[in-house]
Amino acid sequence: TDKLTIDISKDSVFYALGDKALISFSDFVFLLTVLCTPPRQFEIAFRMFDLNGDGQLDAEEFEVVRSVVMDTTAMGKRHRDHSTTGSTLKPVSSNSALTHFFFGPRGDKKLTIEKFLNFQTQLEVEIMRLEYDRLEKRPDNSNITEVAFAKSLVIYAGFQENKRRKMLKRIKTYYDEDGEGEGQGISFKEFVDFNKFLKCIADVDTALTFYHMAGASIDPTTLAHVAHAVANVELQPHLIEVVFRLFDENDDGHLSNREFVSVMKNRLLRGLDKPMDTGFIRFLSALTTCSIEQTKLLLPKQH
Repeated sequence: TDKLTIDISKDSVFYALGDKALISFSDFVFLLTVLCTPPRQFEIAFRMFDLNGDGQLDAEEFEVVRSVVMDTTAMGKRHRDHSTTGSTLKPVSSNSALTHFFFGPRGDKKLTIEKFLNFQTQLEVEIMRLEYDRLEKRPDNSNITEVAFAKSLVIYAGFQENKRRKMLKRIKTYYDEDGEGEGQGISFKEFVDFNKFLKCIADVDTALTFYHMAGASIDPTTLAHVAHAVANVELQPHLIEVVFRLFDENDDGHLSNREFVSVMKNRLLRGLDKPMDTGFIRFLSALTTCSIEQTKLLLPKQH
């Protein structure tokens, strides 16, 4: 059998979670939620449940924060309980990898918001590095190709294949992947900055809506300004150019903010906002329920 080999450094956060980085289902879902939740939301939750105001949470207080975040985010709601698969999200136990990481083996340490946000940042960067390294590189430098970057944006968009092909064809037309022409690729820093921008996509959506209501069009300058004002990142002109050439169907230099934001939200969630079963499990569950109900009807009633 083939083995999946992933090059992860020894100082990786995954090794810090344990020798073999084995985590529970609850830890897994919470990590997914961490990847999709802006730091500001965690800051607010920490302050709300820091009852003595010392800037630290114990294990019990953090469990309340975790539960609130899971109950109020799209990712948490989607994966919180799956009766059809048997995967039910339970409170984090004292033996979980995350509990040991944050509160020590005896669970008696305190967690500061600074330590948690540092953990969130490290987790995000490591996931982005894994994603980036799997994308196609240019032959003349270590950057990923513009086409590879474009594919990573629309992979979870749910577009019809014909539309997706047309969008990518526009990128292939403008950027030569063989090291010639206009292509220069997308660096890892640019990739990270764009993902930071995605983390604030809800606020970006609000800002772009204000622009639209004011009659202003969404052009490259507007997008760069919104990225700086809302997400505090400087998106490079070349990256913005790639984004516009991907989404600007009539080549008029303007974006439809509704479609762009919708695709970016799907990209942020990495397709993980969908229920984690194929439908066959739901079919079996429904079949079992029907069988039980039919059996009840056939059994003689007891008086």
